[in-house]
Amino acid sequence: MGLLGGCCKMGCRMAVAFGIVPLSVIIAVFLETPVVLELDDATLSARGAAGAAPEEAADAAESSGAASSPKAEFGTAVPEGFGSGGMFDKIAFVYDSTNKWMSLGLDQYWRKTLVEQCMRLEQGDRVLDLATGTADVSLLAADQLRALGAQASSDGTPAVLGIDPSSEMLRRGVSKVETRGFEGVVKLVKGDAQDLTSVRAIDAAGTLSEPTSGVADASIDKISMSFGIRNVPDRAKAFREMKRVLKAKDTSRVCILEFSLPDGEKLLSKVAKMFITKVVPFIGQIATMNSGAAEYEYLEKSILKFPKPVDFAASMAREGLSVSSITSFAFGSVHLYAAAPAAPTAAA
Repeated sequence: MGLLGGCCKMGCRMAVAFGIVPLSVIIAVFLETPVVLELDDATLSARGAAGAAPEEAADAAESSGAASSPKAEFGTAVPEGFGSGGMFDKIAFVYDSTNKWMSLGLDQYWRKTLVEQCMRLEQGDRVLDLATGTADVSLLAADQLRALGAQASSDGTPAVLGIDPSSEMLRRGVSKVETRGFEGVVKLVKGDAQDLTSVRAIDAAGTLSEPTSGVADASIDKISMSFGIRNVPDRAKAFREMKRVLKAKDTSRVCILEFSLPDGEKLLSKVAKMFITKVVPFIGQIATMNSGAAEYEYLEKSILKFPKPVDFAASMAREGLSVSSITSFAFGSVHLYAAAPAAPTAAA
């Protein structure tokens, strides 16, 4: 009776979860025209100056031991290592499928927009895909580069280098790369976006190599990162690494796709907000048979705590990545940040 009751309760909750996203809202999301906000250096400088003080205060609190612990910040159900590669190892087996459910199938459209409209790939470009996960963006970029003439390099330098801290995500990505015939064009390695100086190669069985030299200074033309920056503990450090490895030229680009909490007052923005806070963790719980409930609780709360779009763009600008535009999808639930290395400031 207990098991039957539990199944009935779970079925009812699932019906409620999908019932709060009626067909009309799903159609509206599919028909929505993305909203593009153009930014200039003056706007980012003003917002950056306003946002620097609170961040500095938070850093000071953390160094003094006054900052709240991860568990206090994200809830006691979240295990140690939240947002880490180890956390994603636990949910890698359902990651691709739950992404499709949680995004109503639009996650690939958002990624394609990043690659096709933001990155502006050119023949000979070398791409760095951070938080590559199971390599969806890496493969999209490889498709475009192959159409532009990219081939497997004779010196072992791939056109697309995907980096992620999760071995389980990466080995699934390696299988995709091999199935699609992109060996030599795409290479996936284990590494940390906060320190790209050392990486470890991985194969489809999950076997890791010894650490090797990572990404060299000024060696990358385009950088992508999809739904990963909010899981980086020190985002400023990651931005500095992006700036270090990026070539200082007009065509260099950084394209970051990330969730955030909609703050609009329109009905559809409120529905999108409810979907993130109620449906996303529930889908994760169902998909993982409750084994990943804590991990998906963290993912939901990490969205709640992510900065507002212009504030996030200002934090990039403070580290030398000037954001020219923010494209908003799904009524403010997803944003695409298009950035380039800031021009050197003239000496006084």
